[in-house]
Order: sequence, then structure tokens, then C-alpha cells
Amino acid sequence: MYNFTIICIYRSPTGDFTHFLTQLESILNELHNISNEFILCGDFNIDYIKDSYRKYRLDSLLASFNLFSTVNFPTRIFKHSSTQIDNIYVNIYKFDFLVDPFVNSLSDHDAQIITLTDIATPIPEKSFSLFRKVDENTIRNFVYLLSYENWENVFLDENVNIVYNNFVNNYLRILYASFPFVRLKNLQNSKPWLTKGIKISCLNKRRLYLNYRNSNKPNLKRHYKKYCQILSRVITAAKRLHYSKLISQSDNKQKTTWNIIKTLTNNKKTSNITIPINIDDAPPTNPTSIANVFNTYLHQ
Repeated sequence: MYNFTIICIYRSPTGDFTHFLTQLESILNELHNISNEFILCGDFNIDYIKDSYRKYRLDSLLASFNLFSTVNFPTRIFKHSSTQIDNIYVNIYKFDFLVDPFVNSLSDHDAQIITLTDIATPIPEKSFSLFRKVDENTIRNFVYLLSYENWENVFLDENVNIVYNNFVNNYLRILYASFPFVRLKNLQNSKPWLTKGIKISCLNKRRLYLNYRNSNKPNLKRHYKKYCQILSRVITAAKRLHYSKLISQSDNKQKTTWNIIKTLTNNKKTSNITIPINIDDAPPTNPTSIANVFNTYLHQ
């Protein structure tokens, strides 16, 4: 059994680089007393395709902790430009490992996956999933924070990429602060409507995205967007078919319908609110009397 310290970092492209190195060195010094095996990963916003003074300073600092870069391919590709600003650093010389890109088509940054090939560790089955809490209060707080955010620093640079990154950084900071993660127990199958055909279509969507991203041909872009629209409609139809089947085969359709709504909205809480009622100016004690009163009222 091996213990690894995994550190995930994001460095803003407009942040103080010297301050970043100072804080990183402090963190590594503190963690070095706890663990000997490190995996340092994240978006450092330092292009490793090009030689630069910042790249040299970062490499020098990490080399003092026996950390070296493992990514040797572009991690952000957009039309005619490509950069390697995401990276994974390791000091695990005694292990064999592979680093591969992973395109998710959700961001202009590709993910990187590092696989340690010569160790096997048991992966505990998680009994919960993380979801962001979205309700009236968190939405209200999100709107409030956005209204008081100072966006002036977004436009301090003339480079459109830096301006975009500044905007996204500010927006995501507010988003993550407003909608925190909450734990919810896992369902046996959170996507029972997900068929083999839809999985294959999702893989095809990723392939089409790569073709569109690496090309300037307008027809590839139109084809990709059209495919996404069709796939979205197919997924919606699969969900509708699955849940309609559950309701039609249920002996208690009303209860099944509400269970489906709770599942889709991640609302597992039940209300304990009791509404007092009076029948003939007195609180009822017989459940049958209460049911009869409601039936009479609803049939009027």
C-alpha cells in the first residue's frame, strides 16, 4: 500500500508570479515532512512548448523537490494556436507511469490522465456523490455577489485570451462560493436510461469535436453542432421513455411520479410540516374522518 500526496493547483495568468512560487515552496516544504511521493498537477498558465524565464524558475523550484514534468503534448488547442499550460509533475521514479490526454469537449483545455502501471491499490466504492447545492437562497446569493463584483481587472490587458481568463476566473470564483458541494447517497444506477447506443453516440460526438477543433472548415462545425442537437433530442426521448415505462408499470403511479421528480431534482428530504385543521370547530382524531372531509371537498 502506497501513500501519495496529490496537489492540484490553478495559477491565474495575471497573478504575481513571485508570490506564487513563494507560496508553492512553502506548501511543498510543509508536505515534504508528511509524504515522499508527490503528484503535482493543474493549470499553471506557463507554456511549456516555449522556453521562458518563468518556465525556468518553476522548473528550478520543483527540481529542488525532485519533481519533474511529465506532459509532452499540447493541452489547449484552439484553431491555429496550441499551448501546454496544464501539467503534471511527479517525483515517483520507482514507478512506471503513462500520461495521456483526455478530450472531454466541454472545455478548450484537454484533461491529462496519469496511470501508474506497476502498482495496484484497492479503490473503495463510494457510497455518495457530490452535487452542488442550488436553491433559492444560493441563487439569490450568487446574483448578489455578481452585482457587487468589480470587473475592472478583467479589461486590464489587451490580449483577448488573458481578458477571457480573467473573466472566467472571477465568474467561477463566485459560482463555486455560491453553490457549495453537498453529499448525496449514490443510487444503484443514476442513469438507467443510458443505453449502449447513446454511449456510442457520445463517443462519436467527441470524435466529431476533435475534427472540428483541429480544422477551420465551417462544414465540420455545422455537422458537429447538428449532431449535438440530435443527440440531445435522443437523450431526452430515452429519459421520457424510461420514466413513462416506470409510471405505466407501477401499482401506485402517483407515488412513482413523485419519486421520479425527487430523483431528477435530487430532493430526497421529506417535509415534516403539520398543518392543523378543524372539523366542526374541533381538531379531528379519526384519520378516516379527515380523509372523508378531503374527499368531499375535492369532489364538490
